[in-house]
Amino acid sequence: MKTRQTIAGLLVGVWMGSAASATEGGAPMSDLTLGRRLYEQHCAPCHGVNGDGQGPAAVWLYPKPRNFSAGVFKIQSTPPGTLPSDEDLFRSITRGLPGSAMPGFGYLSETQRWALVGYVKYLTAYTNAGGRRINRFEEQAAAGVVSRPIEVPPEPPVTVQSLALGREVYTRMQCYLCHGETGAGDGPQVPLLKDSFGLPARPRDFNTERFRGGSSGRDLYLRIRIGLAGTPMVPYGDDVMTPEERWALVHYIRSLRRTDVAVNDLLQPEDNRIPVQRVRRLPTDPLDPAWEELETSRVPLHPLWPEPQQVYAVAVRAVTDGRRLAIWLQWRDPLPQEQALRVEDFQDAAAVQFALGAEPAFLGMGDRDHPVNLWHWKAAWQAELDARSGPDIARAHPAMHVDTYFQPERHFVTARDAGNFVALAHRTPVEDANARGFGSFQSQPPSGQNVQGRGVWMDESWTVVFIRDLKSRESDDVQFVRGRPVPVAFAVWNGEQGDRNGRKMISYWYQLVWPEQQARTTGRGRGS
Repeated sequence: MKTRQTIAGLLVGVWMGSAASATEGGAPMSDLTLGRRLYEQHCAPCHGVNGDGQGPAAVWLYPKPRNFSAGVFKIQSTPPGTLPSDEDLFRSITRGLPGSAMPGFGYLSETQRWALVGYVKYLTAYTNAGGRRINRFEEQAAAGVVSRPIEVPPEPPVTVQSLALGREVYTRMQCYLCHGETGAGDGPQVPLLKDSFGLPARPRDFNTERFRGGSSGRDLYLRIRIGLAGTPMVPYGDDVMTPEERWALVHYIRSLRRTDVAVNDLLQPEDNRIPVQRVRRLPTDPLDPAWEELETSRVPLHPLWPEPQQVYAVAVRAVTDGRRLAIWLQWRDPLPQEQALRVEDFQDAAAVQFALGAEPAFLGMGDRDHPVNLWHWKAAWQAELDARSGPDIARAHPAMHVDTYFQPERHFVTARDAGNFVALAHRTPVEDANARGFGSFQSQPPSGQNVQGRGVWMDESWTVVFIRDLKSRESDDVQFVRGRPVPVAFAVWNGEQGDRNGRKMISYWYQLVWPEQQARTTGRGRGS
């Protein structure tokens, strides 16, 4: 076969066939070109341009992004020691790994997701002693190994007997050494657990943490049967456990779930769509009874770092009166944090992120070519406005000595007098900002702060409303155009556990869908 070597970007060193029939990892080179473009935009910031798991975001994430170049995948339906099937990779790309920073890419077209599958397979290649690039998937196929999914028998009903058997299996197989007696992930072996890269490997907390490979019975059955490659979770094949025992163990693990977590396991708005509902009167108060009459989307949230007090989901409602848009968010938070005066204190907060374009940007604050617009509500700003006074620093630090400088009729505050927007007197608890990648968060000037809002803490929950005119003259603002869906994502910070900046709970990308689009999609409009 005639070969040539490319010199562009990640294709350096790739041996290709003729332009008409070139393939790599079973994917046509045209698909690899598409896959590469999508990968560099949506995946490389975490997984690295070479697929080594060392992207610029990796330092802020746990568990760490997958190292594709190692050819080790945790989530698969194929036998231990083999590579995952294309369908396994497609499923992981589509739905993500719940409870981790790996988002689902259901908003990409099926063609785009399959192109990403091909490119991920391409990134698993290694260079042999002779300097030749070997694709692991082609190597496995050449050896006659076919990655066929393991057959999963039908799930039997849950009974008292199956739960008792599951508990017996849990004890006999010593699952408690890692996962703990109650399934809280606190077994005595935890400090010793490492993955194949020498990094700490935390066992799953069955009580509260999401199952990253999926929460269905089939998903859990496969995790027990196949294990998690590259981790201390070994496979429990038919030589040590019967299918009946495996299903009993699945049922017992499910019985250890906290009820609210088990309910949130299944949350997902249909087709990643959040309807914007038409109303005559726009409710602006978070506690306005009119909100209760509107359709609610429950959006799952996922931690970028292990969180002891997770916010599992945020309730979202969106309405328009034809002139303004209001977005209502509500999430559970038993202990509000409304002050951030001391360096050891952090405030509760929430943000709505919009892509400034028809297609979603990189989920983590966009990138240089795909900027995002952010509406960031802050509990401390809300507290200042409600109290109609500045932060009480003397109360936070009662024994602190300060040198006070005066200007006529006011104290001299360097940040405020230098024009720092964060230090100015706030007209609204919502900051209107933009970002073009990591470390690029920037407030819009005071003249561009056109997003209003209000948050209220009641009954162990925050309820926040964001409001803005549909039309904006600001070039960095998201533009709401009738008939065009708007990519949107959500984030929540829990100040009680030190959330700030990149430590937060995030959603995947969704789409705000306008009433006219809903009518075309469903045959009827939604409204109230």
